[in-house]
Amino acid sequence: AFEFSVEAYYKEMDNLITYLPGEGFTGSEDWEDKVISGGLGTSYGVEWFVQKKKGNTTGWIGYTWSKSDRHFPNTVINNGQPYPFRYDRRHDFSFVLVHKINDHIDLSGTWVYSTGNVVTLYESQYNTPDWNTVQHYPSKNNFRLPSYHRMDISLQFHKQKKKGVRTWALSVYNLYNRANPFFVMFDNYYNGTWNDKRALVQYSLFPVLPSVSYSFKF
Repeated sequence: AFEFSVEAYYKEMDNLITYLPGEGFTGSEDWEDKVISGGLGTSYGVEWFVQKKKGNTTGWIGYTWSKSDRHFPNTVINNGQPYPFRYDRRHDFSFVLVHKINDHIDLSGTWVYSTGNVVTLYESQYNTPDWNTVQHYPSKNNFRLPSYHRMDISLQFHKQKKKGVRTWALSVYNLYNRANPFFVMFDNYYNGTWNDKRALVQYSLFPVLPSVSYSFKF
């Protein structure tokens, strides 16, 4: 009734490319002038998985511990020092549970959690004599966003028809209305007002979202 597995992985990469400081996808210049090559990278981790396949209550639990970094030695990228990759996430956990109430009604729930992504933020800024603003970045990907987690639930009603099975589903996405980070930026507008001092403000998407869906399987 139960299935259990453990997997480990390790990968080394070379000849990687990344944008030069201050460059991005936009602009009319050739992309070759915006990037630097010769980067190194490592990615490794361990994955655990447990699944229950039989009975009125089924589901699975998955957990991954991982680490991923990049290194552009002898370059301007992070002063030639290793740094965490954009999608480096130390912990990734998911839990799925499905309960068959009777032959016509199923109740399911999902909870996911993951370590926040890393981003690059400046540590300080100052004005030059000609009033240009200069920002100081201590290192690349030096700030980690808050963790991401949410719960989804769904109640499904099935009925056998002549040509198939129809299903109505009542679902709620992000049940406890977690304000997960979409991006962060320094802003003077926070707590509903404009302020003299700038603060690091988090912006989120997708609050609690109820929905109704219909499907037909034949």
